[in-house]
Amino acid sequence: MEFTLTGADPRFLYLKRRLEADGHRLTPDSPLAIAPPSARTGVPYYDDPVYVLENAALTAEGGVELLMRRADRQLAGMAVLVAGYGRIGSLLADKLAALDARVTVAARKAEARVSAEVRGHNSVDINKLSDTFDAVLNTVPAPVLRGDFGGAICIDLASAPGGWADNTPVIKAPGLPGVYAPRTAADVMAAAIYRVMEVDIIE
Repeated sequence: MEFTLTGADPRFLYLKRRLEADGHRLTPDSPLAIAPPSARTGVPYYDDPVYVLENAALTAEGGVELLMRRADRQLAGMAVLVAGYGRIGSLLADKLAALDARVTVAARKAEARVSAEVRGHNSVDINKLSDTFDAVLNTVPAPVLRGDFGGAICIDLASAPGGWADNTPVIKAPGLPGVYAPRTAADVMAAAIYRVMEVDIIE
């Protein structure tokens, strides 16, 4: 098959190599365009449920790695707020807790907070945040946070517009899989592309 790649981050270099190694051709004008998920155009691999989960896992792992690089102490014992408890937030909270961080999950829905508590995390209503933390990692793609929570390391993993409603200086890290693990991100994309194309052919 022929594909056109329109992404520019490192995972697209690996994706190009993977597709060519699998016998596909890359041309500049193929109708089968592969673009970053944010573009929402071309082959809709980004809607594949397996891709969504695998990409969330890469984002969560990359978020932990980014925090470890930016912190001046070990994660064990750190008070970490995870804002949002969807696919990425839940995986992120579990990974941080596995490294003995003291995790608090901030979520709007009561069932999300209970789910976090059942898994051993603290929880708080995202509209009633007041505590201080050593680090805050946001996964909510909406401005729901304000301030730096007592001088915390603030990392925004969400896509635009991000999670802060004010001018708090934060580390912006959207599209983390392509930065943190581009080869794995490319393999995840390729597998999703093949699944989507097989479905389209069958239908």
